[in-house]
Amino acid sequence: MPRVVYITSRGHSGSTLLSLLLSGHSRVVSAGELKMLVQPDPQRRLCSCHRLVADACPFWRQVQERVIGAVGVPLAQLALTDQGDASTFARHNGALFAAIAAVSGCDVIVDSSKSLPRLLRLQEACQSGTGSGFELLPIHLHRGPFGSMNSARKRGEELRRAAFNYSRMFFLTREGLRRQRSLRVYYERLAAEPRAEMARVMAWLGLPLEEAQFQWREGVRRDIHGNAMRFGSSAEIRVDQSWRHQLSWRQKLGVFAWTLPVRLRSQWLFQRTRRLIEPGLRPFA
Repeated sequence: MPRVVYITSRGHSGSTLLSLLLSGHSRVVSAGELKMLVQPDPQRRLCSCHRLVADACPFWRQVQERVIGAVGVPLAQLALTDQGDASTFARHNGALFAAIAAVSGCDVIVDSSKSLPRLLRLQEACQSGTGSGFELLPIHLHRGPFGSMNSARKRGEELRRAAFNYSRMFFLTREGLRRQRSLRVYYERLAAEPRAEMARVMAWLGLPLEEAQFQWREGVRRDIHGNAMRFGSSAEIRVDQSWRHQLSWRQKLGVFAWTLPVRLRSQWLFQRTRRLIEPGLRPFA
């Protein structure tokens, strides 16, 4: 039975880095953001191994043939996000994971789709008792508020709105994983001390840490979509601390205040201060 390491996080939180470090292991294959297989835009479905859309890549073409044989539809028609009923979703994803495991020869698959709704549906499929055909191992990848908010700002998001979404998603994810065996990984620790943090991750997975995992620019990677770093040439890993000089002191103060509930891990505080944070609300009405 394939074991599926599912990375859930906000965008630009290091999921591509984590998936690349995981996939250097001899028993692990990273499939990237599998939810993108159903995207109509081909530029969002490019693989890392050949820079081709899935149905044109030799690896993914073999996966597709097995999926069609199992459930009768190609990759682009799979129920991977909100499509299909619970039974169809479980059957399609089980067939996809089984095909990836068979073609890659690896029994651990990394799905870095990030999407919390997809994670919750996969969780439901595993817990339904209908035989999903895979074991789910969620990793909650978390990036500190200053780096995450600066990244959102550079993408054109308003800081207060980004801070509200950041806090809301943190607590939704924590609640969604409350009854599921899972691991939280911090981007800053991963980038600052990759060996120590990967040793912790691999111990949780019950696998030995391998030196090849740190030669992550070598070998073939199968990821669908993801950060452009997967096509780069540098193997240097460093913490992105650009927020220190790119955010003004007023912006830093705002981020600190708006994300304080997350820093304190207090959902109670978030519920009682959300009117001061949530965009569009009049906090003193």
